[in-house]
Amino acid sequence: MNVAAVRFTLTLTALCAGPVAAEDQPKAKTHQVERLMDEMLVAANAHDTDRFMAVYSNTPSLVVTFDDMTMRGWKKVRDQQLEWWNGGNSDAVYRMRSAPQITPISTDVVATLQWMDVTSTGPDGEKGAVQVVSTSIWHKLPEGWRIVVAHESLIR
Repeated sequence: MNVAAVRFTLTLTALCAGPVAAEDQPKAKTHQVERLMDEMLVAANAHDTDRFMAVYSNTPSLVVTFDDMTMRGWKKVRDQQLEWWNGGNSDAVYRMRSAPQITPISTDVVATLQWMDVTSTGPDGEKGAVQVVSTSIWHKLPEGWRIVVAHESLIR
């Protein structure tokens, strides 16, 4: 094979490999976040607050809004989640209504949108069901993907 043919083959290989690698990056990113969201669902159904909170940024700058209640800081969010799950004794059951939407924003930021059905016993002792929609912003930190901002709303 002559030098020109080798150069052409190497150039063609490089051009073809570049876009494939670039296309795989968002898929890898979304797959990583999707696995973490699956783990959150398992933790939520086990009412394991610490396991659930492991994917949230453990910083004072974490912001989570649930309906009209905004909490700032990982400890505040964890304490409230522990209370909602009655120290792990909740009977709430979480089920995804559909696959989450995961949208890459940049190389180290993604947004997620998910819909869930939640059944649990209310304060009146009656079993009830609600729908929840959740939007989160994930940031790739040195320790991995973490939620830095989240908003959840109950839809009855």
